[in-house]
Amino acid sequence: MPCPRCFGLQNLTLAFFGALPSWIQSHFLNTRWTDGEFGRRLDALGIPYSSTWLGMFSRKLDRVNLRMTIECLLKLPVAWWDFVRIYRSFQPDIVYLASHHEVILLWPLLIWVRHKVICHVHDPPPGIVFQKVSFFIWRRAISRFFFVSENVRVRMARLGPLHATDVVVYNGVEVAPLNMPRRRSNRFCTTFDWSEDSVILGMTGQLIPSKGQEEFIKAAYLAYESNKKVRFVIGGSGSEQFILELKHLISEQGMNDIMKFSGWLPHAIDFYEGLDVIVLASRHEEGFGLVLAEAAERGLPAIATLSGGAVEVIVDGKTGILVSKQDSQSLGHAMMVLAADEALRNRMGERARDRVTKEFNLIVQSNRFANLLKQSVSS
Repeated sequence: MPCPRCFGLQNLTLAFFGALPSWIQSHFLNTRWTDGEFGRRLDALGIPYSSTWLGMFSRKLDRVNLRMTIECLLKLPVAWWDFVRIYRSFQPDIVYLASHHEVILLWPLLIWVRHKVICHVHDPPPGIVFQKVSFFIWRRAISRFFFVSENVRVRMARLGPLHATDVVVYNGVEVAPLNMPRRRSNRFCTTFDWSEDSVILGMTGQLIPSKGQEEFIKAAYLAYESNKKVRFVIGGSGSEQFILELKHLISEQGMNDIMKFSGWLPHAIDFYEGLDVIVLASRHEEGFGLVLAEAAERGLPAIATLSGGAVEVIVDGKTGILVSKQDSQSLGHAMMVLAADEALRNRMGERARDRVTKEFNLIVQSNRFANLLKQSVSS
């Protein structure tokens, strides 16, 4: 399990394994390159784990990536030894890998137990020649794939042929009671001294350029020009340098009073309940867009870019609005539309929650996950 920090992939894995029936017993092998949060959450779930040096190779030759690759190579024998030791003691029916990167790292060992190996793909490699050749090799160590969305399955198929047993298992979110139409909490109004009649739009996740925070800021400026009641919150964590760049852009737009950073909140629900609209402005292809499903469970309408699996979560015009990537004009216009129409927000939010309850419910998806694991053992 690659888990330097807990983001979408790690949260999904914790949710699924925490919801599995008792007849499935697990032992995790985590990386030592971590902030420790994943291990703490495994402890809370009562799931045992060990740690080793699971890193990542990179084709990039800049100083940071080169150092990462070298350290990974130097520690790889230790990781192999730890894997063999745990495999012998635990005697698993299935070896589950949460990322194709671990397949590459452990390939010489997995090839001997390939009939047991399942790889759950969240973000497939790009369909370039190098990756196609690489896929031809490491694919041989895998019995079957699970994909978090149909979009991920289609992108993976560009690398090489898939099997009929390689299937989509959507991400799941826990569905809790909620009175509809929902009432937004005043968490952010109190924290940032905003009026209670503000309309609050927010985005959260890793603070990295590919998530589109810059487009969010530019679009927010356009929306504020049209509606002085709108306010904006950016959640999540990232490098101090990138956060400083974002703050500089906010200052240039003159939005210091209307756009704030919430930091990384321990419970995502606290972030969603303080919003009127969730925004996902990704520039890259999202594997699924877990943020959208989590926010929909809280009855939030969404604005999202046409980014990978996000289009499978949002029904355009029904549960939210989809716009082109890196198009701050279209993003800003969508913000204006939802900010100006509370009834529309409520209708979209109700439909969004209904869709998540039926299609992306954690109970439904974890049962499917468990049944597929059982099927994999018996096949």
